Amino acid sequence: MGGCYGSALERLGFKTAKEILAEVFRIRVSNVEEMIQNRFEAHYEEARFEENGLWPREFRLER
Repeated sequence: MGGCYGSALERLGFKTAKEILAEVFRIRVSNVEEMIQNRFEAHYEEARFEENGLWPREFRLER
């Protein structure tokens, strides 16, 4: 049982990791999933910028 989403053991580990993050940050698992999605999208945008030399659509300044 593999496929593009990994093995059942990998999925279980990912689920457990999300639950631990939710507990540590005292947020819902859905918020953890949103954080992960945002990081993925930010990484994708950076990779696209490096690939085609275009400026990103938006900038985020973190202090």
